[in-house]
Amino acid sequence: MLEFDLTFPHSYEVEEVGEWPGTGSFGVPVIYIPQPKNRAEHEGLWLRLKAKSGKTWIGIFAFGYTSPPAFSRVISSPDQECVCVVSNGGGYIVNVEKPEIWERIPTIPVLDVRSVPEQRLLVFADFIRLAAYGSKGLAWRGPRLCWDELKITKITSETVEGTGYDPTNPGTETRFAVELRTGRSLLPSPPSMPD
Repeated sequence: MLEFDLTFPHSYEVEEVGEWPGTGSFGVPVIYIPQPKNRAEHEGLWLRLKAKSGKTWIGIFAFGYTSPPAFSRVISSPDQECVCVVSNGGGYIVNVEKPEIWERIPTIPVLDVRSVPEQRLLVFADFIRLAAYGSKGLAWRGPRLCWDELKITKITSETVEGTGYDPTNPGTETRFAVELRTGRSLLPSPPSMPD
């Protein structure tokens, strides 16, 4: 079942499209995000979006990753006109009024996303690093924090904290702490880790 996190105020409606209509047509534009390059279509998460103005369209958001722990979720963003869609690990921020204005989240695949309303940020995680989006787009993309298995364990008003895998210390997890406002690492990287 598709998860929804509408923590941030938003000016649009969004719902999952359950099935193709019996008429064979949706009666509204169907927009692929991103536009397929070598074929007319791609597999993805199908959503019906309705902007504040009433403009309605079907978005087909390309899947980003085919293996667990990939997930799909719809998240309101710090920009009330933009929706964040995670489609099996592929992450997108899209202006619902102007769907031609969209951005791919630079963490690939998106394995975790957290709303941080106090800082007006969305924080994204992949296997090794974090990124954050604010109301004006990408706020920061952090450094490599571990070799694999990055997990966010805590978000405070000032930091994002968590653990990750370090092959130089078998059986132990590497801890990290990142400044929420800038993405700067607050703990030293393991000495064996390249940047």
